[in-house]
Amino acid sequence: MKYLWEVALEAQKENIPLESIRFVHSTNSSAYMELALPYLNQMGFNEGVEIEVNTYFRFYSIFKNVFSPEQREFSSLLASLTNLMLHILMENDVRKGMTKEEYYKKMLILDIENGVIGETAKKIFPILKKEEQEILLSGWLRNYQVGNSLAIFIDMVHGLIDDSIVYHNNDCPNEILIYTALKKTIETEVKIHCLVDLFLDIEYQLEIFYEYHFGIIGIDDTMVIDEIALY
Repeated sequence: MKYLWEVALEAQKENIPLESIRFVHSTNSSAYMELALPYLNQMGFNEGVEIEVNTYFRFYSIFKNVFSPEQREFSSLLASLTNLMLHILMENDVRKGMTKEEYYKKMLILDIENGVIGETAKKIFPILKKEEQEILLSGWLRNYQVGNSLAIFIDMVHGLIDDSIVYHNNDCPNEILIYTALKKTIETEVKIHCLVDLFLDIEYQLEIFYEYHFGIIGIDDTMVIDEIALY
């Protein structure tokens, strides 16, 4: 990490509250680095971390009079104001670098949290991993751009359901079969049905197979005794 905005992204990735991070003015840092970290290529940090910042690197005009050699009073107040200002500057950095897609994703998250997209999505979204949330949000954006698509639904299943295969029955075009090596759990069921509600047209009929694959003639791996699902 080299810049304030990277701290924000790393905190978001690790689910660390931004308010738990404390920024302090660095008195002994490189003139060529914004963050004065213990290790040159340090990436992660823990909640409650104190991060030293070279406030003169990009923000000299703001801080030039704050830490002048003559300023020896109100050290506690100055430290609190510095932390507050650096948090504001960090958030401004993130906003400036935010793409249109990222903005739409933030709006989608607000809709999800407020139940606009449905109660199922509201319940399932917070329990997803960060990477899974990104997959789901990207799928939503694609869905808004091109409309409901079987290809998007299949991508979402592959992205969010481990060890899964989606079959489209050629003999019955409206039939979709999903197989996953996972055991049947409430969490997996809710996840799949959430994807169905969000991405699959009502014209399709869905069959879901957990653990055991249904037999396919000509593919020996699916025809193992006691490991076949009835279909």
